[in-house]
Amino acid sequence: MNPAFTISPPLRPSRWLLVALLALIQGAFLYWAAGEAVAVERECRVCDTAYYFQSAAEFSKSGLMFANGFDGYRSYFFPFVISLLQQTTAALGLGGNEVERYTYAISFLFWVVSTIAMSRIAATLHARAFTLFAAATLLNPFLVVYVPFALQEGILMFFCLPALFVWLGAKGLDPVKRAGIILSLALLAYIIRASFVWLLVPAVLYAVHVLWPQLRTPKRWLPTLAVVAVVGIALIGPQSYVAQKKFKTFNPYPSTGLIGQQVSWGITILKNATVEDEGHWRGLLFLSPFAGDAEEAKTIRYYVDHPARGALLASTHIYAGFHYDQLKPYWRLGGARPLTFWLVVSSAVVFLGLMRAANLVRARKLTADSVFMILTVALCCAALFFVAAEARFGIMGFAMLSIFAAQWFETRPQGHMMPVLVAGTALYVVLAVLVNTWLFQSADIKF
Repeated sequence: MNPAFTISPPLRPSRWLLVALLALIQGAFLYWAAGEAVAVERECRVCDTAYYFQSAAEFSKSGLMFANGFDGYRSYFFPFVISLLQQTTAALGLGGNEVERYTYAISFLFWVVSTIAMSRIAATLHARAFTLFAAATLLNPFLVVYVPFALQEGILMFFCLPALFVWLGAKGLDPVKRAGIILSLALLAYIIRASFVWLLVPAVLYAVHVLWPQLRTPKRWLPTLAVVAVVGIALIGPQSYVAQKKFKTFNPYPSTGLIGQQVSWGITILKNATVEDEGHWRGLLFLSPFAGDAEEAKTIRYYVDHPARGALLASTHIYAGFHYDQLKPYWRLGGARPLTFWLVVSSAVVFLGLMRAANLVRARKLTADSVFMILTVALCCAALFFVAAEARFGIMGFAMLSIFAAQWFETRPQGHMMPVLVAGTALYVVLAVLVNTWLFQSADIKF
């Protein structure tokens, strides 16, 4: 095994053509998504994107101590990135307003980074695996569509998808460096969004498993861990500084008031979305059957006192975080339907991913990589347990299930498995449509 990821073997013309084709497809999709993002961000004042553009403007004026309506709960990092890109593109003399400059700049940078990653990995995998891994990550429409939007999930996917693609494809990369990729990714997720703290657990366990056999040779792993430590300090240090100045604590996220509210909202609301309704934007709420219960009873204790209700709430929250009614994070109410193309596709991905993970466990063919992905899916589900979720809340778990689903087609399932997968996928899609139909009965929609 090559101890370092150096220059890839020269690409054959057919591989260059494949990379160019995939880059063209991704570029066209990003251009479309960026246009959709700009159209929404110009109009929607109730979307999270409005908060982040406003925070970026404040960051440009005041730096780290900018006026933040969610101090102690949301970090400096994303407003900093938006401000940096806006100022850089302005200095380069690029046209458009601040929303357009950020949206198209982040999309272009993602396309460049993705194309470089694909060109480096193309020679290390056979064409089938290369195409499937790219489809599961860099060309996955459910994930890539967030990149142009000024959302935490957008900047997370900007960093996450190229890193996951390299992690999947560069099997010749030193395992220590592969562990470094995962640790750095978890730290990035945490500074982007506090609720992603759970991702540190599978990342650390993965790193410990990889590094344990090399514990007696620190020269092999100390440099990588030192880089990860520097990355962590550089990312989290400024947020701890802000917390110390404003809250007199070095805890990066000292504000916990919204956590209790999330539990109450999760009992009242099964899932939610932000939609355009007859020219204005509003929240679309899918109310739970228990919305009318006393507010003071809507605590974690509610799940203990009413286990059947709790199971229904939790399973629906998890369902909402993994199944997409629409592709875009913000959409027009006129397109609301219990059955959509995107629901069918996302349901198929979820089922195939779960079946692949279960098959690996049953066959005892687990590797450190697959255990990391399974733990990520499981903890993502746990994080959604009490939350009135939007589909994007389960984005990291969905990314892992997409990779598992792609692995079915990479390895070509055994003959006896194909009927099971086809029939199972069809039945699961029907179940998803039935669940969605039930959810739509409680939504504020007039059909």
